[in-house]
Amino acid sequence: MSLPPRKALVALGSNLGDRQANLDAALAALRREPGLRVLASSAWVETDPVGGPPGQGRYLNGAIAIETALAPRELLGRLLEIERRAGRDRSLEPRNGPRRLDLDLLLYGDERIAEPGLRVPHPRLEERLFVLEPLAQIAPDARLASGRSVRERLAELRADPSAPRAPSVPSVPSVMVRCADPELARRWCEGEREAGRAIGFVPTMGALHEGHLALVRRARAENDRCAVSIFVNPLQFDDPADLEHYPRDFERDAGLLEREGCDMVFTGTLERFFPEAGGRREATPWREPGPAAEGLEGELRPGHFRGVATIVARLFEIVRPARAYFGEKDFQQSLVVRDLARELGYPEIVVCPTSREPSGLARSSRNARLGPDERERALAIVRALEAARRAWRADGLREPAALREAMLAVLAPSGLEVEYAEVRDPERWTELEPRGPLARAVALVAARAGGVRLIDNLRLDRAPPEGA
Repeated sequence: MSLPPRKALVALGSNLGDRQANLDAALAALRREPGLRVLASSAWVETDPVGGPPGQGRYLNGAIAIETALAPRELLGRLLEIERRAGRDRSLEPRNGPRRLDLDLLLYGDERIAEPGLRVPHPRLEERLFVLEPLAQIAPDARLASGRSVRERLAELRADPSAPRAPSVPSVPSVMVRCADPELARRWCEGEREAGRAIGFVPTMGALHEGHLALVRRARAENDRCAVSIFVNPLQFDDPADLEHYPRDFERDAGLLEREGCDMVFTGTLERFFPEAGGRREATPWREPGPAAEGLEGELRPGHFRGVATIVARLFEIVRPARAYFGEKDFQQSLVVRDLARELGYPEIVVCPTSREPSGLARSSRNARLGPDERERALAIVRALEAARRAWRADGLREPAALREAMLAVLAPSGLEVEYAEVRDPERWTELEPRGPLARAVALVAARAGGVRLIDNLRLDRAPPEGA
């Protein structure tokens, strides 16, 4: 009879050979292991060895949270087998000696087990700052045998001058914390904020490209920590086929983020993000998006901005960032998000310039679905926006209808299915085309190249960047 899934916490350590490679390989093996699911992984922390023979090298230590239906003894057996495959035989090693890989079962739900070869909670867990440091990154509220939380016990040890301690900044590259559960991400963010660190947040739906990575780099530069969410949100899709075909590759995306120095990435399911709804869409705590959602995208994609506002509000609740970063390509969405942030009272919304391919095409996760002919036709969108800007700057046109006609003249022969080519006042959004000459303007286009829907926009009253 299988057990109901339990959450368990496991410590990892290595001080022989390529320590980081050893831990990375163990983490990859755990992700492949049947019967368990890795929910979160800490950064690697470097420490001096504690006890054991003299002359040992420094350790890298980390922690992971898993969900499993395996019994504790079976789970421990899996951990020891991963050690053996890494070249470690505990029976041949001196106590507390150097090791290529060390995997310890720290906690298994709230169970208390004292059997030969299996003691849970781990008997020395509360003494080991080098275990509690990474554990606090992913499970600060986990309860220890003493009844104290990981966070509380860690604070006590940090206040003890005799306790061996890890450096505040690891002297080796650390891995990014990964959370497969929004609640674990919430706890990580709480710990960072309590430590006085500002979090920059980049919400995404994955299929990351250079545009996303530019947001991550800016979030890193302007904040103490950078967090990214990856979640293809079904609430904002009005087209089931678009949702079905949206690219998903979490491991690829996480690898890109780690190389950019992102501190934490998290994902989840609709049920995990909205547990109060019990998996029922109709019970979702919807948030209305406000007047910026009217017209254009809001008209063509009914319910889209309602879904955006609902998930972004929940993401903000989880992360509580100081700043959140969005791309200007989704112009109307950026207005919706700014209205939401004003309503919530946080965070600061940073809208970054549209990232473009060398051809000028706005980067989008959907671009990967464009064939060569479709990609060539899609460039008419860029040319149409540039035509509107020339009409504004060179010809002095200010009437929205005249600017719209300048775009349509370029789009008409392109073979694209044009959904709209419109002009709006970017600071006074209106559902319908504004009347009379404009003092400032943004041109917006939505069109389909084959089955791929693309959007783009351009501020007409701003000079093009140098070299553009």
